[in-house]
Amino acid sequence: MNNSRTKLQSKKRKENILLNGSIAVVLLLIAGVSAFIFLGSNENQAAEPEEEKSIAEQVQENASKNDDSENEDSENNELSVAEIDAEDEEQENNDTNRESDEDNNASETEKEKKEEAKKKEEAEKKKREKEERDTAAEGETASPDDGEWKPVGTEQTGQHTSSYVEGSVDWNEKLKAAAYATGLDMNTMTVWWVGNDGGPQNSVVKVSSPDAPAAQYSVHLEWIDKKGWKPVKVDEL
Repeated sequence: MNNSRTKLQSKKRKENILLNGSIAVVLLLIAGVSAFIFLGSNENQAAEPEEEKSIAEQVQENASKNDDSENEDSENNELSVAEIDAEDEEQENNDTNRESDEDNNASETEKEKKEEAKKKEEAEKKKREKEERDTAAEGETASPDDGEWKPVGTEQTGQHTSSYVEGSVDWNEKLKAAAYATGLDMNTMTVWWVGNDGGPQNSVVKVSSPDAPAAQYSVHLEWIDKKGWKPVKVDEL
């Protein structure tokens, strides 16, 4: 009887031991699974800030690169604007210089035209004066052989004495003869010199037109009694 009870108790202890062991195993398994889940959650939570931090750094880095790119573009734009301004200023200077050169050239051309016109006018004036002299020489200063020159008449009476006093009757009659021989106006012609021409009854008068003082005439005169001074020769100086 006791033996049966002992066996029964022993069997129950074994069953308890197995049950307790199974429970322990289950608890261990539960603890292991719980630990795994808990640790995995912590690692995920730890990884998320790292990942968030990495993303933030990347965003900041990209923003920094964008800022650098924008700054570089801004500097390039500023440089381009400065270059454009410099080119515009240079172009304006070139245009100003070109306009100044054109104005100078136009001024020089205008000056040259005026000088040419002045030279042409002087040449035409000299030509006219020469033509006038030639006409006068052909019409009024013929040589004595042609019989063209005659005494100019006189107001003097008695024995003649040549006078070289300016304004005297004889002086004025000498000028009258010189004007007659050259075709000049006695009242406007320029008298350069009146003097003796190698004898008491011979005189020479140098005159010119007031418009052409360089073209002088030397008029040689001879006194003819009671008829006055007569031109005998005209030299163009």
